[in-house]
Amino acid sequence: MKKRVTLEHIAQAVGVSKMAVSLAMRGDRSIGRETAEKIKATAREMGYVPNRMAQNLVKGKSHTIALLISAPLHDDYQNQIISGAVPYAMKRGYTLFVAPMSHHEMEGAYIEKYNHMMVDGFLAFHSLNSVNYRKLKQEGVPFVLYTKYFHDLDCDYVVGDDFQGGFRMTRHLIGLGHTNIGFVYDGRLRQSSEIAERIRGFRHALKKSGIPYSDDLLLPFELHYHAEEMTAAHLLRTNPEFTERMSLASRPTALFVCNDITASSVYLALKRLGLNIPEDVSVGGYEGVYLGSIMDPELTTVATPIADMGRKACELLIDKIEGKVAPNETVHIKLEPQLVIRHSTATFGSRTPNRIPFP
Repeated sequence: MKKRVTLEHIAQAVGVSKMAVSLAMRGDRSIGRETAEKIKATAREMGYVPNRMAQNLVKGKSHTIALLISAPLHDDYQNQIISGAVPYAMKRGYTLFVAPMSHHEMEGAYIEKYNHMMVDGFLAFHSLNSVNYRKLKQEGVPFVLYTKYFHDLDCDYVVGDDFQGGFRMTRHLIGLGHTNIGFVYDGRLRQSSEIAERIRGFRHALKKSGIPYSDDLLLPFELHYHAEEMTAAHLLRTNPEFTERMSLASRPTALFVCNDITASSVYLALKRLGLNIPEDVSVGGYEGVYLGSIMDPELTTVATPIADMGRKACELLIDKIEGKVAPNETVHIKLEPQLVIRHSTATFGSRTPNRIPFP
């Protein structure tokens, strides 16, 4: 294996000091022009490659960013975030360390680890606890949240406009003639900004159409990730409130489900109850991940520009790191979602899907 060429090797070849080589390579004018050109020519001939890590440490920058995402890595949502963030970071000269968190306890450990590694900042799909990020803010470490934000900590974030998305999906269902609409949510995410904003949009659409709202319209649905827990029977058994409500003659005729992953489990539960989609129950999802396009029937959803979210979050963070955005300036970016109408929603009382959106 070829030995790495160092400044000392170049100094010996030219007959100058190691310091002189270092100054010449940095373009310092204290080194004469002729000597500097000779040093640089020798460096090229010897195949010298600068030690960027050492240079960055001297400058106080590592040009690295930690990207905290939720596990598993095969999740299409997180893959789209990565596909938006990584190429942009490389374009700006930064390397991303991707850290998948399978549980919330890992969040603090990852933040501590990467802080010790002197990353320049964090992109984070955070848990519901703001303690770790409050500490980063106090220490002056740049970070940008994506997908959701904290209600109790003012900080930089890039998210989808979940209020607008919730409003549009609900208006779509109302436009199809549905007035008894349930909102299905993962109970563990009830307090997150993304779910809270989608519910706020849901409520606003009902109000605008003169449809009474009550908390009874909110149906908790526990999502399971282990294969043995993904059976329809298990889902019905562990979600008794949902099962009871959807077994009644007065059940909702349409369900707005908080995200597409949860919607896939709701499909299983409804079919086990003998309900057809969309003939008996219209179902709408949220996020616009690939899964929705291969569900049967294909899922009507609200698509968030996920890859763009990853790119813009990365752009904002690097601008913060490089001082293009003032440290004391807080930036909030909300991206516009798009209603994608497929085959899982239909006109109330119809036996076939209706693909005409509410105006």
